[in-house]
Amino acid sequence: MSDRRFRSFFPEGLFLCILAVLMVSCVYKKPAGIPFSGAGEETVLLALSKAGLTGSLGPSGPSQLRYSFEKPPVIPPDTSLELDYVPAAGARSDELVLEIGGTVWTLPRDAAFLGVDSIPGRIRYAVPVPPGIVEGFSITRISGSPPPADAGDAVAPVFRLRALRFIPRWFGFAWEPGPPIPPAAGPAAEPAALPAEGPTGAPTLSVSPFVFLERDVPEGGDCLVIEPFPEYRIAEKMELSLLGLTERALVTVGDLSFDFASPRSESEGDILIPQGIFPAEPYPVRIRTESSLAALDLGLSSSRVFPAEPVPADPGIILAYPQSAWRDPRYEIFRWPRFPALIIFDTADYQFQDRLFKRLAFFTEKRDFRGRLVSDEEMAELHGWNAHDYRAEDLARFFETARQQGFPLNPEERELENILLDTDIIRRAGEFTPGEGGVISISRESPDYLRNLFMIHEGFHGLFFIDAGFRDFSRRRWENLDSGARRFIRSYFDSQRYDLADSYLIINEFMAYCLQQPVSEAGKYFGETLAGRIHANLWRRSVLPPGDEESASWPSLAWAFSREAEAFSAYVNARWGLAAGRIRSVVVRRLR
Repeated sequence: MSDRRFRSFFPEGLFLCILAVLMVSCVYKKPAGIPFSGAGEETVLLALSKAGLTGSLGPSGPSQLRYSFEKPPVIPPDTSLELDYVPAAGARSDELVLEIGGTVWTLPRDAAFLGVDSIPGRIRYAVPVPPGIVEGFSITRISGSPPPADAGDAVAPVFRLRALRFIPRWFGFAWEPGPPIPPAAGPAAEPAALPAEGPTGAPTLSVSPFVFLERDVPEGGDCLVIEPFPEYRIAEKMELSLLGLTERALVTVGDLSFDFASPRSESEGDILIPQGIFPAEPYPVRIRTESSLAALDLGLSSSRVFPAEPVPADPGIILAYPQSAWRDPRYEIFRWPRFPALIIFDTADYQFQDRLFKRLAFFTEKRDFRGRLVSDEEMAELHGWNAHDYRAEDLARFFETARQQGFPLNPEERELENILLDTDIIRRAGEFTPGEGGVISISRESPDYLRNLFMIHEGFHGLFFIDAGFRDFSRRRWENLDSGARRFIRSYFDSQRYDLADSYLIINEFMAYCLQQPVSEAGKYFGETLAGRIHANLWRRSVLPPGDEESASWPSLAWAFSREAEAFSAYVNARWGLAAGRIRSVVVRRLR
């Protein structure tokens, strides 16, 4: 068994010796001066030796700390025991081993197994504990080479146990700044309390077994790996988070790979693979990145209340998210982590999407209907949209109008109202007022290529809602657009029944149409596809400039809108690291 995972097996005689010493009935039993928590109902940690009172082991003297519980706790599945300790600082070749539940673990004293040279000031080591009754445990020093002969009394303690707690099981590591470690306060005193965080001193490392750095992998470079033995794996649903990412990361989990783009800022360096898309058989989890991560956490998934708590997920993850993992078969709701003011609905079909958003579409965007609440009968034979986007101001206005008029909204719209209130997109103190952000929606009824297109189109609408600089840039591009190109695109928007009198709406749509496909495809889309649709309408074709009959295209439109797409793409790339035709920060692929 590899030491890099910090589970060790020793000769049978040594193991039996440790176990026997622990199980011998001891006369010495006193409450340990070590903070202890997480065992459910209140219990007392008992020291079975004087050394156990303070949890300190020096380079000489007692070589073992022994503990039992006054009332042995019953440990549930997926639990770990976290030991908070000051690592060995004196006799550097000594090893310390924990025995609990019949298993012996080597306690790490540095972070070399993660490829990190610095020595932590404190370590919190979370060891998996089998479910059932835990009677006690021991920590034993296995002596190596002695400390220097001239060290005298100045040699620091080899080990000092600061606190213990039972916690939900997780695998990974986390670094945090740490304050200086105070000296032991005396043989029967509790360790001095440390502030929750501090800018000085050596860092604190929280870590588990079964995480290590694999050097020179066949694909090139190094790779962080999480691979617990089967008997210690987490039984319940899991999710994976990486904090402090500064470079591109490729994460493989079971039969899925997640290719995360390089973050543009520190605030974007925290990523999550939520439990809904996380494979049931994920091992080994492998992370390839040049980034020095602040934390890597594979643990139990968060319990999110549906629908008040959307699942945090990048658009790339939403597109690959299995419908079978939805918390409601009608729809799932997500929050965009990079832009948390935006929530994203994915619906099972257009029919349910219409129940949520169709009346809103007429109220906010449709010519001859805008600002009016349309009855179910009036809009029954009319088409809404196959994807949607609405800002907080329009959503608040819709529900406030319904309140003032006593209009009978359908149950799904009332459900939407509650979601918007829970997510602070709208607010209510008597009347409805706008909060922050907006909503966008796509549907599973759309084929995959359209889902991707709609996600891009609606996603950029969302950014338009929440970013004043983007709105101002879009307005300037519209005002400087060639008059012939503007006449053409206004005619197209009119054919789609957009209200041309709403300049905010028209500029927003102009931007999204320019960005919904890569720059390389913009010329064909505007100069052939959309222009061809206008040409097919006898009373609209007069807005078209001269075309090329041989290629059935309109080169001047292709040139004008390619130029716009390039300008918009450059802006969103500089602003957010996005591009025309790309709004997701992660690409999900199935490996087999």
